Amino acid sequence: MQKKENIYSEKERKLVINPILNKIKSLRKNNQTVVIGLQGGQGTGKSTLSSFLKDELKKEGYKVQAFSIDDFYKTNAERQKLRKKYKNNPFYQISRGLPGTHRIDFLLKTLKLIKAGKDFEIPIFDKSLHNAQGDVLKKTIKVKGRQDFIFFEGWCVGITSASALELKKICEKNKIGLNKIDPTLKHSKVILAFVKKYEPLWQYMDLMIMMKPSSADLHKKWRFQAEKELKKKKGKGMDEKGVNHFVDIFLPFTYLCYEKMKADLTILIDKKHDFYRLLP
Repeated sequence: MQKKENIYSEKERKLVINPILNKIKSLRKNNQTVVIGLQGGQGTGKSTLSSFLKDELKKEGYKVQAFSIDDFYKTNAERQKLRKKYKNNPFYQISRGLPGTHRIDFLLKTLKLIKAGKDFEIPIFDKSLHNAQGDVLKKTIKVKGRQDFIFFEGWCVGITSASALELKKICEKNKIGLNKIDPTLKHSKVILAFVKKYEPLWQYMDLMIMMKPSSADLHKKWRFQAEKELKKKKGKGMDEKGVNHFVDIFLPFTYLCYEKMKADLTILIDKKHDFYRLLP
């Protein structure tokens, strides 16, 4: 969900934005690139914040790039294979998003190049292709030389491995209906096995920022608002039932992030979508 005109209120800037910018700048050293991981569930405003922070730092003369874990999705053909392999797994019946749908090897290689101050490429994933299944384009965004800061955002950036029983307890605590989606935890175990493959990525993060709403139902509310805006603009968008199912698929693992991830800073977000507190 986008904030109006990408503008944060004076209160948000004072309480959250400015302290984050100061923290980021304090980490900078000569001949080193600072990588900032930005995690948050659906609708929290990760892309908006990442873009805003990038622009603010660029105004001060820093070299900055930002990208999303979404940019590193596997091709449509690869994801179709995954869907067929786990044809009864509800987590893979949506087109993309869950651990297992990203090009982890390419992402790891990219982070290594970034840290080494070398040229790197950001892939382009077009979500509109194949009836909104999405696919990887041949062209890329080429980035030359060492960057001062990199923002790397995504709902599962920083996700930590856990047992199926741990996941079940987290969902029960937060009233997330995992038992309706996966009562035997068989399908969750497949996702959790993929989660372990993501963990080597997080060692390249110098700062982890989490964006957390005050309640789980806000994810659905924000996603539904975004879909309504999409319908107005393009004539297409999910209805409320579709949004509920889509968000339900993500919530168990979103809350695995919220509960188990060790964030350096946590932004708390209220129902009006305002940042109201920054936790160290």
